Amino acid sequence: MKPTMPISAASLGVAALAVAAVLPFLCDNYIVDVALTIVTYGILALGLNIVVGYAGLLDLGYAAFFAIGAYTTALLETLLNFNFWETIPVALILAGVSGIIIGYPTLRLRSDYLAIVTLGFGEIVRIIATNLNITGGPNGIYGINPANVLGHDITAPKAIYALGLVFLVIVLVLVLRLGQSRLGRAWTSLREDESAAEAVGVPTLRVKMLAYVIGALIGGLGGSLFAARFGTIDPTSFTYAQSVTILIIVVLGGRGSIPGVLLGAIIVAGLPEALRFLNLWREFVFAIALILLMLLRPQGLWPARLRRVAAPSAAAAHHTPRAEPAAQVAEATAGEPEMLLEAKGVSRVFGGLKAVSDVAFTVHRGEILSIIGPNGAGKTTVFNCLTGVLVPSAGDILWDGRSLTRLAPHRVVARGLARTFQGIRLFDNMTVFENVLVGMDHRFRVPLLAELIGLPSARRDTGLHYAAGRNWLEFVGLGDKAGLRAGDLPYGDQRRLEIARGLAGQPRLLLLDEPAAGMNPTEKQSLMGLIRRIRDLGTTVLLIEHDMLLVMGVSDRIIVMDRGQIIAEGPPSAIQANPRVIEAYLGTEEEVEDDGSLGAPILGAMA
Repeated sequence: MKPTMPISAASLGVAALAVAAVLPFLCDNYIVDVALTIVTYGILALGLNIVVGYAGLLDLGYAAFFAIGAYTTALLETLLNFNFWETIPVALILAGVSGIIIGYPTLRLRSDYLAIVTLGFGEIVRIIATNLNITGGPNGIYGINPANVLGHDITAPKAIYALGLVFLVIVLVLVLRLGQSRLGRAWTSLREDESAAEAVGVPTLRVKMLAYVIGALIGGLGGSLFAARFGTIDPTSFTYAQSVTILIIVVLGGRGSIPGVLLGAIIVAGLPEALRFLNLWREFVFAIALILLMLLRPQGLWPARLRRVAAPSAAAAHHTPRAEPAAQVAEATAGEPEMLLEAKGVSRVFGGLKAVSDVAFTVHRGEILSIIGPNGAGKTTVFNCLTGVLVPSAGDILWDGRSLTRLAPHRVVARGLARTFQGIRLFDNMTVFENVLVGMDHRFRVPLLAELIGLPSARRDTGLHYAAGRNWLEFVGLGDKAGLRAGDLPYGDQRRLEIARGLAGQPRLLLLDEPAAGMNPTEKQSLMGLIRRIRDLGTTVLLIEHDMLLVMGVSDRIIVMDRGQIIAEGPPSAIQANPRVIEAYLGTEEEVEDDGSLGAPILGAMA
């Protein structure tokens, strides 16, 4: 797997670390102390960058985890005589558990509500530390022992700086590896479009929880280092202002950008010290400088670049065992029953509006079944009920004899259903290849730790994973566009990419919601051929479409809906001649006289 940063950025990073390593030998203790502050902020900002930059969650109380790590180290050392290294695992555990306790109930919230809850959590931790006797109240804790290495206390500024730099490198490597992993892709997809991510198999709550907990662990580590550095802590170091400062570093540098975060730490922690000659004016000048920087570079000083995960060559992908589309579909559909899905009396009510009423139908293995009807007939509502986006108000949906009702969308995907959307919902700021990988990552069973370490078994499975993704792009005709930004594709290619992303999850049933919408006639002809090839592979297709030429050209069976109910069902020839269908599309004779142009396009298509 290639690194996500361009080579120039990676080289610059190595050079910056080299300079940082030799800094203690070139500067006095004051400069080293400022550099250690930058290192501490860099560690904290890298942790928050996972939450805010990667996963797109707004956290205004991150200093709480910083405080938990610092107070854990301080209390264990002063009360139980632990040494610094023994306190770190406990600090990490407590910070992680705190992340779970606050994250599980609150990460279902979004946007402003999540920000308010995290802000409150940060203030609660600070108030507890201020009011408990065991934490020293507002006076804090004194007499914290320094870190000890090989029997020597690390008390000199240069030695503490070296320790902090080691911690920073460890965190940096961890964050880089996470960003390159399938979990990193899941975080990015979540930031781009949470609903679409859930619908293609990403367990959004679990993924958000992992972002929050890993960020909490890094915050706890930073707190332990802070306690060992100063030998004393008090609640004033863990205020809301501290949380905002760390957030400013992430936003100023560029959300999701690792070099940007480090640059932001240098500016936010170092620039005020460089402005000390201005005395009382330095904070004012610093604030003005931040405002100007954000006005001139709203995306950050070093914006996150498009990640380039290398797709294998077409030849290599083609010759990877079990990576061919036919082999994947055969594996997914082996032993499947004749009847895949049964909808039994499905209804869905929104307030006083009955969008779907007592809908019942079956989907059989290996067919192309189309659902048609006028706008507002309830077709997409049926799709949303089938895929877990909506819970039916009444009725049941059976898949292999088991109910899908009340399953989360990502669990429905795991059962073997995949879908596209009426309005294209790609992850625009990810590459074409990464979009496909996100669609199939739920099938990737390698433990995350093995992937991060790069074990041989993980590398083999990753190779198969990537080869399969490349083959699906070749299948839909996008193999030569794997490295492009998804949002830059032409409209027709975006539609095909969405289909490839759905197919990559090895579904037994693919639901296509108006895939021809917005396509020109040439693109529609190509789409018809693609749908037939999908069925020929062995994947069953359930299609919603308004284009009658396409529907009549590819469907084995058609269901017609009107006003939330099924009014006809049968082969294309029977549907074209059905008077209820004609009336639903054309209206009554009086309605046609009122608007003679109403049904002309439908008559032409159904002729």
